[in-house]
Amino acid sequence: MNPAPRFALRTAVLLAGLALAAGPVLRAADGPALFADHCASCHGMDGHARTPAGRKLHAKDLTLSRLTDAQVEHQVREGQKDERGNQAMPPFKEQLTPDEIKALIPVVKSFRK
Repeated sequence: MNPAPRFALRTAVLLAGLALAAGPVLRAADGPALFADHCASCHGMDGHARTPAGRKLHAKDLTLSRLTDAQVEHQVREGQKDERGNQAMPPFKEQLTPDEIKALIPVVKSFRK
């Protein structure tokens, strides 16, 4: 049997596997797109939380935030409760991977004044 078709098949399988493996990594690296998809409805694309949902839920103005990286990561992962114990910000640990949550940290911090 000619080895060329076998080599082409192996190469195609390898490239397909790499593409599948790289998919989540590429998405995780796109913090601004993740922010737009999961955070902007409340915090706004400018971070000021002046959206209808942000006003209703009393979302935090991210330009005023001084949280550390670890604190931002924790709040995104676990959410935030108000003073009465009601869920003010939903947890995203079920919707986002740990790498995607980490990709949001520099975006959140970029709104600081």
